[in-house]
Amino acid sequence: ARYGQSLVAYKLGLYVWGGTHGTNYPTDMHRFDLCSKQWECVVTTGDLPCGRYRHQAMVKDDFMYIVGGSGINKYGDVYTFHFGTNNWTKLQCTGTDLSNGRYAHSAVLRDGHMYLYGGSDGIRHDDLQQLDLDTRVWSRVHVHGACPPCRDFHAAVLRRGSMVIFGGSNENKRHNDAYEFHMTPKLPFCTLQSDFEQLLEQAQQDDATQSTCDVFLASGCGPTSRGVYCHSRLLQVRCPRLLELITLADAARTDAGSDEGKNKALESMPLVALWAQSPPPHSPVINVDEGDSALKAYIPVGTTPLDLRKCASRVAAGMNSIPIDMPQDVLMYFIRFLYTDLASLARLDAEKLYTLLTAAKLFEAPRLAALCERQLKLTLHLDNVMLLLRATARDAPLTQTVQDACKHFFLVNYNQCTELEECENLDPKLLCGLMRLQKFRNVSSSAAPAAAGVASGPGSFLSTTIGVPTSPAPAAVAAVTRVDSSKTTKQDTTSSTPGTLPSVGDGVVPPETLGRDLRRLLDLDIEPDFLVEVQGETIKTHRFVLIARSRYFGSCLLTSGMSESQEGKLVIPSSSPMTAEAFRAFLLFLYAGDEIRPTLEPHTAMYLVDAASFYGLTNLRLKHFCELNVRDSFDEAHVLQLFEASSRLNVDVVRAMALDFIVANFNTVCRQPALELLDKPLLIEIIKGLAEKLPQRAGGGDGRSLLEPRAAS
Repeated sequence: ARYGQSLVAYKLGLYVWGGTHGTNYPTDMHRFDLCSKQWECVVTTGDLPCGRYRHQAMVKDDFMYIVGGSGINKYGDVYTFHFGTNNWTKLQCTGTDLSNGRYAHSAVLRDGHMYLYGGSDGIRHDDLQQLDLDTRVWSRVHVHGACPPCRDFHAAVLRRGSMVIFGGSNENKRHNDAYEFHMTPKLPFCTLQSDFEQLLEQAQQDDATQSTCDVFLASGCGPTSRGVYCHSRLLQVRCPRLLELITLADAARTDAGSDEGKNKALESMPLVALWAQSPPPHSPVINVDEGDSALKAYIPVGTTPLDLRKCASRVAAGMNSIPIDMPQDVLMYFIRFLYTDLASLARLDAEKLYTLLTAAKLFEAPRLAALCERQLKLTLHLDNVMLLLRATARDAPLTQTVQDACKHFFLVNYNQCTELEECENLDPKLLCGLMRLQKFRNVSSSAAPAAAGVASGPGSFLSTTIGVPTSPAPAAVAAVTRVDSSKTTKQDTTSSTPGTLPSVGDGVVPPETLGRDLRRLLDLDIEPDFLVEVQGETIKTHRFVLIARSRYFGSCLLTSGMSESQEGKLVIPSSSPMTAEAFRAFLLFLYAGDEIRPTLEPHTAMYLVDAASFYGLTNLRLKHFCELNVRDSFDEAHVLQLFEASSRLNVDVVRAMALDFIVANFNTVCRQPALELLDKPLLIEIIKGLAEKLPQRAGGGDGRSLLEPRAAS
């Protein structure tokens, strides 16, 4: 046993380094495989840090950073460990002197900087240090407001751009408080995802919101089957393959009116239920190379064009309705992901999670597929590995990576898996393949401990099995391998070749694309269905986006009696302080959220400062963006124009910021020609601002004001 070690998560592994047994400070590294639930000892190279405990470890990209700690000595150094090469490197840092060491501190990484707070070098500290990872220079951060009392043995996390610390101790006092340090100006959080999730939820419950939907996906085709209402334009940019299936079913329903169509009965569709269980005997096996037929597989077995017409009759006119062979809750998870880019998968069992994975694969939703695949690997267990082995064997190569993970789990927990009754129901070919892999694994691993010199002394992590019963000694030793950095290569995760163990993949999840996808609707004018006229210019938009993001537009478009709802057009009065350019920027925020920031111009931002309140956005994030944008643009040459424009448009926030800048920098601003062009009321405002800045005389002197001219002596 050891304590004071560090632990970080990287892809599908937990890495443990350092710590102490109380008498010594080991430098070995161990990895816990979250898929197989087994420990591995990792062989490292490079500049190995001295053994220590009470240090901090963080991950950025493919690197782990180690800072500080204590052991035989106290340390203030910084090391990096590269996960791809298993190589240690010491960083040569300058700046703030940490030669006395720092231990029992906290640290986080953000945007190329490491932030270290508190800790001890024999004396407890309350300072916040910053390390620039590019220049490798330490510097002290000068903070505003009350600092937390000095402490050590506390914890810290990074949350929405802030460092949050909790607990710790100071001499005989143990803290139970929490502090938040804002590294950037605190902004309201982005509501792009939550706004569209709320739109989806309301569409299932509210008739008015439901009227904006033009697609109904029925979970099955029975008269009592449930379903999900959604918007085809969102599907068009988020999941074109699903929209393709809708178009396919709509064409089949249209053909049902002809004699030829009635006789077809979708004979061209190789229908199959994609459930995580054995398919009906009459259903063909999935073949992803069949193209459109893979999509058709999601229409329930035996569906006819007449069934499609009956399904369509259950919803409002003008709405496409098709049955989807997917459980209702899984279907809702799938559509909710398309609306939010998020997937909370913890409540789905392995069977439904696998169903969602196959849907994500066939409908080409790579981020959802990666999230499902990762969750399946993390939740692999004796209770579900056999079910998944059967399902992946049936659907290969569509879910090959999950099958490889299941094989890996089966092999490292071979004794427990072979004792399961479900093992007898595996396909004989699959079972024989697993037996051959196990034989190869036994031969390979039997020589590994002797060749690599695996340690088994006190404190080692050998023969540790998490989540399953402990194996007998030979199997346990075989489960522990060393990862040799000199032989590390990128493995093919699509298949397992004879004589090699299956790879579990890296668990990398593609980034979110919701804002970028929705922006395409705006930039490419994809099937707009609502018009907004600003300054005589007509701008094309989409109803469902306006309703999701703005209460103002929601009230206009969801109230049937409003002329805007009936005419499909809104005219912004010419008296409104809104330009066509500013409204386009406003729409960009509605569609794509934070993607507005790189393109926002100060003269446009000024018009949008009050837009968040006027148009009823969920919060004031847009207002904060605009205020920061305008404030950062202030300079002596242009601030007077902004002051005049904000006064004319009654943008009080910008006018106040401009006035503060003018007063603070009046020595240079007063030399600008634009000062002579200002109206008298604005000049008076500036004079009053200067007067408030002047020091108050406590008496004495000749009693004259500082602004009064003095006679020449």
